[in-house]
Amino acid sequence: MKLSRALIPASLLTSFSIAHGQQAAIQQLQNMQQQQLSMPQPELRTGTNAPELYTGENEDIGPQHVLRVGTSEAPRRRYFDGQLDTQIFYTDNANYSGSHERVSSWVFVNTVQAAFAPDPFNLGPGKFAPALGFSSQWYNYTDNRMSPLDFDAQTAFANLRYLLGYWQFGVGVNYTRLLSQDGYNSTYDEWLPNMDVQRIIPVTTATAFIIGDAMSYHFSEVPQLLLPTLPPSFAPARSDINDHFDNTAYVTFNWQPTAHLTVQPFYRFQYSNYKNATVPGSIRNDYLNAFGITLIYNFNQYISARAFYSYTTKSSDDALSPSYDEMNGGVGATLEIKF
Repeated sequence: MKLSRALIPASLLTSFSIAHGQQAAIQQLQNMQQQQLSMPQPELRTGTNAPELYTGENEDIGPQHVLRVGTSEAPRRRYFDGQLDTQIFYTDNANYSGSHERVSSWVFVNTVQAAFAPDPFNLGPGKFAPALGFSSQWYNYTDNRMSPLDFDAQTAFANLRYLLGYWQFGVGVNYTRLLSQDGYNSTYDEWLPNMDVQRIIPVTTATAFIIGDAMSYHFSEVPQLLLPTLPPSFAPARSDINDHFDNTAYVTFNWQPTAHLTVQPFYRFQYSNYKNATVPGSIRNDYLNAFGITLIYNFNQYISARAFYSYTTKSSDDALSPSYDEMNGGVGATLEIKF
C-alpha cells in the first residue's frame, strides 16, 4: 500500500524536496561535463597551424589553420593555465522533469580554474600532456522556484593526455562535490575515473570532423541528511544511489570560415548503467541523445566568446527517473592565460 502524502511529516517532505532538487543539480552538472566532450581538447586550438600532411606541404600551399594537434613547438615552454569563464543560458526544463512539472529558467554559470598544465612535450612518437588542477563553478537560477537550489561545484582533477598525430588518448580522475549556496552544506560527492579517445578527420583546409568516445564511472555519495526515511516509492535509501557507468560517443564538425571564427555542430549519445535503481529489485539504464551547435569567436589567444544551442532527450528504465527533453541556448566568454 502506498503511503499518502498527507500522512508524511512536513520535515520529511522538506527533506524529499531537497533530495529532488539535488538530483536536478547532479543532472545539470553532468550534462555540463558531457557537453564539454563535444568541444576540442586544449591542444586542438583554432586559429593556429595544422600539422603538415606530408613533408613540405606548407611550402607548396602555405600554412593551414584548421587545428593544432600538438605537433608544433612553442617558442617558450609554459607550465600553468588559468581560466575565467562566464555564461548565461535559457533552459525550458531547469529541473529536468516530465512535461507537466517542468520549470524554465535562465541559468548563470561562472567558473574559475587553475591548473599545472605544461605544454605537450615529446615522448616517443607523440607528445605527452599532463594536467593537475582545481576548478570552482557557481550555478544560479533566475526562476524563484529554482533559486533556492542554487549550488556550487568544486572539482579537483588530474588528467594525462597523449597526442599522436590526429589521435588523442586520455585518462584521468576527478573529485567533485556539490555545495548548497544557502549554508554551504555538502549535497553530493563523487569520484570520477575516466578515459577517452579522440580522432580528427580533416576534410578540407578549413573543416574537419572530430569523433570520440569517453567512458567513466561515478562513485558517488549523497549525505545521509538528504536521504529521508520514506518508502522506496518516494525517495532513495542508499547513499550510493547515483553510482553509475557512462559511455559517451560524439561527433563534432569543425568549420573555421575565418582565422577567428569557428562553427561546431555536434551530436552526442550517452548510455548510463546504474548500480542501484530507485525501486529495489529493478534495473536502470538511461539513454541520452543531444545535438546542437556552438559558434566560437577568438579575439586573440587569451579571450574568446561563444553562442550555443542544444536540444537533449533522455529516457530511463527506472520508473522514478522521469524521461525528459530539454532545450537550452545562450552565450559565454572565456579568459585563458598560460604562463
